[in-house]
Amino acid sequence: MPTTPEQCANYALNIQMCPCTAEKCGNRGICCECLQAHYAKNSATSCMRGALRNPETLALSAEAAAKCPTNQERNAKLCACTYDPCGNRGVCCNCVRNHFTADGTGRVACMRGF
Repeated sequence: MPTTPEQCANYALNIQMCPCTAEKCGNRGICCECLQAHYAKNSATSCMRGALRNPETLALSAEAAAKCPTNQERNAKLCACTYDPCGNRGVCCNCVRNHFTADGTGRVACMRGF
C-alpha cells in the first residue's frame, strides 16, 4: 500500500524542497513513492537532473527524522546507492536531500540500476 503524507515522517520537510520535475506527480513530498513510481515508468525525472533547489532548503537535513517508520526495510531493498557506508540507506527523502544540490548539478539521487 502506498505511503500517504500522514505516514511519511519527513513529509513537511520534503514538500519544501521536492525536486520532482513532474508537475502533476501525485507523490510530491513522498520521496520513496515518487522515485519508485517514476523509475517504474522509465522516467528520467527519477534522477531529478536539472531540477533547481532553493538554497534556503539546504539546512533541512538537520530537522529530518533519521529513520523511516513506514518503509525503511522496503526502501533498503530497492536502494541503488553504491556508497557502502551511506547512513541514508532506506530513507529515500534523506538520500534525496543529501544528493540534491542547489544548482541541479553534481550528485543526484537516482534509482537507475537497481
